[in-house]
Amino acid sequence: MNRNVRIELSTSQEDWKVVRECYVQSFHRYPLYKYMIPDDNKRNAFLRAYLDANYDVTVGSGEGILLVMRICENENNNSNSRIGGGVVFVPPSRDGHGWAITDDEPYWEAYEKHGLAKISAEGFERVKRYEAWENNNICRKLSGSRIPMWNGLFCAMLPEHTSRGLGSSLYKEAIKIMAEYWLKKSIQQKKETQDTGNGFFSRLFSGNGSNYLHYFTLLNHRKLPTAQAVSIKSAEPERCTKSPQNKSTLHKSMKEMMGNPTAPVVIAISHSEKAAHFHEANGFHPITRLPYFDPVEETPPFYTHVLVLDPFRTGKVNICKEALATSKPAKIPNPIPANQFLNCKAVS
Repeated sequence: MNRNVRIELSTSQEDWKVVRECYVQSFHRYPLYKYMIPDDNKRNAFLRAYLDANYDVTVGSGEGILLVMRICENENNNSNSRIGGGVVFVPPSRDGHGWAITDDEPYWEAYEKHGLAKISAEGFERVKRYEAWENNNICRKLSGSRIPMWNGLFCAMLPEHTSRGLGSSLYKEAIKIMAEYWLKKSIQQKKETQDTGNGFFSRLFSGNGSNYLHYFTLLNHRKLPTAQAVSIKSAEPERCTKSPQNKSTLHKSMKEMMGNPTAPVVIAISHSEKAAHFHEANGFHPITRLPYFDPVEETPPFYTHVLVLDPFRTGKVNICKEALATSKPAKIPNPIPANQFLNCKAVS
């Protein structure tokens, strides 16, 4: 990775505001958001409210993580840096089927709180129609595969930094941090339970290193730890831990995770050919490409691409593909009752 660029885990609201503006600039001409808000003059305000609502429900509630890309102006002075992009990830659901936060109520409340309908009533209706379609044709079917999944909710960087390889570096490092975030937490939790005596978790972790893998599946049912609890500022294991013993344990756990069927895959849902090609270039497997037909406007404004990354080599890409084999661009009845919305978010 470029030595002048680093990726950090963050819970700072100020960091989020900067990353959000990176998204607003990057997404201004993005097909999904052009469809939602055709009016260029309203799109940025609508996007800010939409993104803030998603942040509140995921990262703000402790059910997601924000990774920021900092670009150092001087490689010898890391304090002189600025944010040039970021990634929001949502972890596997608590039951290990798909990803978390697919219930509609938290998003519905957040959309009301941030006033999407006040900015554009028509745009808000398009959001509801699209997300209902995505839930029926993508999210529910992927969850039905019973595979734990991370969802790369949003990923973007400032346009001025594109076409320099930084986007690929950002995403690859973010994937590594995402994996190490969970593994480091599992190691810490194992040590804590060993220190408390011979309770259930102590018995659970007695034995060989493969128990780390079982614990990883249990973490799918636990709320995400805070960034303060797990401080990671680099994707490199030796920088994420302080002692040689911790480094060795993390490396061992990462190695043992490879090929384990309980490990999660990473899902990306994209809405442009360029974004889909970006994901493919970074190791994602395309599993379907569906045209979205608006049930009111009756035009296919864009295609929805679904891609899967298998960082732990679980061999479950084909299962995800089979789960979406029956998906189709079927029209949704209109109007859509509010209690039928399930807001599974879209990524870049």
